[in-house]
Amino acid sequence: MRARSSSSTSPPARTASSRPPTSARRSVGSDLPPEGTPYGGRIRPGAAPVLLPGCGVPRVRMGTWSPRKAVTTPGPTRPKAEPPRDRRTERSRAMRIAFVMDDLGVHSNGTSVTARRYARALRAQGHEVRLVGVGAEGDDAFPLPERRIPVVTPVSTRCGFRFGEPDPDALDRALGGVDLVHLFLPFALERAALRWARSHGVAASAAFHLQPENVTYNAGIGAAPPVCGAVYALFRRWLYDGVRRVHCPSEMIAGRLADHGYRARTTVISNGVPAPFVPAGAPAGTFGPDGLVHVVTVGRLAPEKNQETILRAVGLSRHRDRIRLHICGSGPRRRSLERLGSRLPVPPSFEFHDAAGLVALEQASPFYVHASVADIEAISVLEALACGCVPVIGEAPQSAPAAFALTPESLFPARDPRALAERLDWWIEHPDERARMSARYVAEGESMRVSRCCERFAAFAEGAVEEDVALGLAVAGAR
Repeated sequence: MRARSSSSTSPPARTASSRPPTSARRSVGSDLPPEGTPYGGRIRPGAAPVLLPGCGVPRVRMGTWSPRKAVTTPGPTRPKAEPPRDRRTERSRAMRIAFVMDDLGVHSNGTSVTARRYARALRAQGHEVRLVGVGAEGDDAFPLPERRIPVVTPVSTRCGFRFGEPDPDALDRALGGVDLVHLFLPFALERAALRWARSHGVAASAAFHLQPENVTYNAGIGAAPPVCGAVYALFRRWLYDGVRRVHCPSEMIAGRLADHGYRARTTVISNGVPAPFVPAGAPAGTFGPDGLVHVVTVGRLAPEKNQETILRAVGLSRHRDRIRLHICGSGPRRRSLERLGSRLPVPPSFEFHDAAGLVALEQASPFYVHASVADIEAISVLEALACGCVPVIGEAPQSAPAAFALTPESLFPARDPRALAERLDWWIEHPDERARMSARYVAEGESMRVSRCCERFAAFAEGAVEEDVALGLAVAGAR
């Protein structure tokens, strides 16, 4: 894909196919420094662990790394190394994985939706996945009570998010017997689950789904680089310095972690497009049966999503009398967006759909617009193009979805409504090019199905277990 290559500052994505054979990895993998060089990572062979401030996650003091000083951990003896295998073609073994996330019951939260989708896809591939968090439901679900935090809880509730209570007995029930504890957020529940994993000899990994810019924009201070830098450092200290492997949904966020001193190995795997998002039998025309051009945007109605730019762009378009904008989502900015939209010749429609309703809307709409200035991946863009929409995507330093654009006509500066209006006018006036690019975007969405992404995630999970066992952080066959 044209724009998906890593920047010069981004670390290369580490995948199952890039790992050396098991027999070649005695301790932590091929990316370690030469013996005797300073090492400031997590628990290393021969190091005395100390507790991470405020978290209780083991960390080590600076020292030198030596593969000869292997830690002996109570439990079964490590099995003899297996002969080299071709992991590019081998299907990962069936695993038991616990997904730990504060709030699994909010259907408008992208991280919660991703966790549930991954769980379903991994189960279909033969793995056991336990969902641990507030609102967890369905197979192998371990619902937790909500954690009430003075001052914080009223704010998080307005944002549609609940914190999970890290109850020790509940974690014992939920995590007992798993191969891997996978953590989605850096809060108290996930930190408690990491402590549980380390104390029970179970491997742990994490994902990075909460962009600090989302925090600062919702706090009303915008991008605020110094504040974001402090939040990145806080998240790292709270959780990510305690794991060896981190799943990143985009190259952009993997590069940001490297910029902010994260030492864990990052693997870039898309959150993926679910099966229902497919094009209709007959592609949508530029103008619908009602004579209008239907344009869709999906996302929480929040400052960083920047729907104001889209509304202003429609008002500047040469075709503003024939554009119907569908704004799908909920959030605190709805009233101000409704006031702004009331000035348009064709008032926008504010909607909230389930998956089936969203698929039907996007199949019938020729265009999807995304103007967010802070997005780790924006799976809503992938879903739209998989349905046949031609996307027009805002470019911003802290927003990843511009990487999905296959042509310059699908890009505009995220805060420039006039540039967006020009792009919309160009696409409306070039229907043949729109139809041609629609087919290309459908193929792009097909290549990033959830099922394919979960095959890569299973390899990531297996590698995380092997690496933690090699480091002495987990016991082989602990379950």
